Amino acid sequence: MRERDFAYAVGRIRALETKLLDRAKLERLSEAGSLNEVLSGLGESEYGPAIGNLKDPNQFEAALNAELARVIKLVTELSGGAPEVKAFVHRYDLQNIKLILKTADGNPTGLSHLGVWNPEWLIQRLNENDLAELPEAFRRAIDLAKATFKATGDTQEIDRIMDAAWFDYGYQVLKEGISELLFNWWVAFIDLTNLRTFIRLRMIGSGFGELQRFFIDNGGVKLQDFKELWEQPDEKVTAWLANTDYSKLLSDGAGTLGSLTQLERDCDNFLLDKIAPAKMISLGIEPLVGYLLAKENEVKLLRIILVGKANQLSGPEIKERLRRAYA
Repeated sequence: MRERDFAYAVGRIRALETKLLDRAKLERLSEAGSLNEVLSGLGESEYGPAIGNLKDPNQFEAALNAELARVIKLVTELSGGAPEVKAFVHRYDLQNIKLILKTADGNPTGLSHLGVWNPEWLIQRLNENDLAELPEAFRRAIDLAKATFKATGDTQEIDRIMDAAWFDYGYQVLKEGISELLFNWWVAFIDLTNLRTFIRLRMIGSGFGELQRFFIDNGGVKLQDFKELWEQPDEKVTAWLANTDYSKLLSDGAGTLGSLTQLERDCDNFLLDKIAPAKMISLGIEPLVGYLLAKENEVKLLRIILVGKANQLSGPEIKERLRRAYA
């Protein structure tokens, strides 16, 4: 598809963007007195129909998944099944593949229905080793993950191999695609994934070999950059980060690098800002992916609020966990 083919789709997306929950609405929900009050406050939103089907308020995850599934289906259809969109949606397929490979009988429960592939179909394909309909990158990774897990018994190897395959697949698809914005977003996604791994492993005292093991290729920041920083104090890491494209992560001070929770939140905010220019594009595929990422972010924010209320956290405690909203 060329950019002109998305004119109708972008028109639909512009109308849907007006229904996204803004920061003020999310903060009001975080101040609600109970879980039921939050769900009631969502009754007039796009989540209303799914919430209305809940028999138990504590099963709110089903409503969040139902709304996200609706949006994924819509965006996929509006894009005509564009590979750029599928690259993002495949994250749910990769979660399923990892679960299937880790389960002794190859028939796990709790698989996601948000991916491109039906989970029952995926179970059958993997158990019968009939992978012809999967992209080559995934086929190779599945074969490697099976062999490595058989040799080591280490489930982390399944995660490592499949995650690397998805990141590489998305990189190749977007590199060959029609959007520089989406490609640059993906490169930043890789870099921030590696940065989080770098910070986490340093915190727990792991050796550099662990970073080599989990490092994702094709980012702008290379493994050698992290190697040179590995034994350096946090002040040196902060000074280095301040001179990269990711200096905005330090807007709240160097404390970002001392808290995995804060780093995770700031990385999410950075990526949301990175895709925000999609709101100014009138004909390309970018607004479709931007809306999909916005909805995923919105669901994450609502999950933080709902889980917080279910665990009787206060409004301020919930607010400090919230990310930025796309709306």
